[in-house]
Amino acid sequence: MNLLRNAVEASFDDGWASLATIGHIVTKQRPDFDARTYGYIKLSDLIAATTLFDLDRRTLGDGKPAVIYARDKRHLS
Repeated sequence: MNLLRNAVEASFDDGWASLATIGHIVTKQRPDFDARTYGYIKLSDLIAATTLFDLDRRTLGDGKPAVIYARDKRHLS
């Protein structure tokens, strides 16, 4: 959990961090990290399952895939 929290904090902008950036930081810190090790196919599923983060799926439009952002619930005011 600390690995995920640290990655979110290292990459957030306005309190939100893109899941792609979180994944990049996690992989850089722990190259052997794989969400499947914890029973989840995707990093977003693992982060959602922890219930420690809020997730926000943002649509970019023009047929582009949505971007998922996360923020640590501890930092909400």
